[in-house]
Amino acid sequence: MQWTQATAADTVQEEDEETTLRWRGTTFTWNQGGSTTLFGVGGEYIPAIQVYGWDFTFRPNFYVLDLPKDKVSVSAEIGWVTELTNSDTTTDYREPQFKDTGLSARYSRELWQSGGANEGEYKTDGAMRLRVLLPTSPNSSNSGKYFLLSVGPQITQKIKLLGSKADGLNNVTATLGVTYAHLFADSYTPVKTGLRRPRTAASGDPMFDDQLSGSSQTMDSLSTGLEVDLPLYKDLSLATSFRFISQFKHEFEGGCARLPTGCAPYEGSQGPTYAVQTAFDVSVSYPVYEVVGLTLGYNNSNMQLGLDGQRRNFFHSPDAQFYLDITANLDVIYSKVTGRGEKPEKAGAASAPRRQAL
Repeated sequence: MQWTQATAADTVQEEDEETTLRWRGTTFTWNQGGSTTLFGVGGEYIPAIQVYGWDFTFRPNFYVLDLPKDKVSVSAEIGWVTELTNSDTTTDYREPQFKDTGLSARYSRELWQSGGANEGEYKTDGAMRLRVLLPTSPNSSNSGKYFLLSVGPQITQKIKLLGSKADGLNNVTATLGVTYAHLFADSYTPVKTGLRRPRTAASGDPMFDDQLSGSSQTMDSLSTGLEVDLPLYKDLSLATSFRFISQFKHEFEGGCARLPTGCAPYEGSQGPTYAVQTAFDVSVSYPVYEVVGLTLGYNNSNMQLGLDGQRRNFFHSPDAQFYLDITANLDVIYSKVTGRGEKPEKAGAASAPRRQAL
């Protein structure tokens, strides 16, 4: 099971500025995700993918530089997941597990904004993001990973439809982003410290090693994403995103193993060193008094080629899921309780948060 929030490794949660606090955009999200097959969507019953679970994520955010056109923010993603069904994703039933912890720095700049009668109706923004993903989840910490470093630019274009004074279909916002990521690890293959698995050395002598698999981990990846956001009616909004992720693995060379009976040649990489993962997401969001955001959506993240070697559908696969996000906007809650950081109301401004792919 791939949790919606946990798999959004290249996604930045961008909140509309409902307060003037430096730590605006700080949120806590409770995500509920379930396989579409649990709801009778997606074909025959397959026990291995009948999964439903909870994902909790705390995202502190702070603006180091907060100018009208230039902003620099630092943020973190700290969370855990709990599977409530009984698949084989965890060792124990309903076992809570930490997710990988993300640390990010982001610079954004307003590049252009329309004036005159269409003031603010057309807008172009650019951003650059640096992110470090620490291996705090069991799968990452037990496979020899040190950290994943990613960097990439994005550009956002706002286009007027009916205008900010309309009740709906005010404007459409498109965000295009590219992210390059590199994995720093103890080995190209997954390894576990302390593991002593008996093997035979090239010389024929017995030996022990900590290698878990002969396949390479994904060492480099290049992700291209496009997201489109559309306010439907007042604060109700629609968002859809597409991502194409190229994964590159280490290519092992062949050779000759010396055995007591002579030389035994062996081949290099047995599997593909290049693979593609695709992701499609569509959701509707609505803010409740600006303090809590509700998002109901559908997500399909899977490898482009299935286990049978056939190309999978971009919009649906056995890994597809429905999800519900309940997001508490902590800075808005603080502002309403204390009266600090309140921002003057702007007529016709939509307050629904949006999820932007980087």
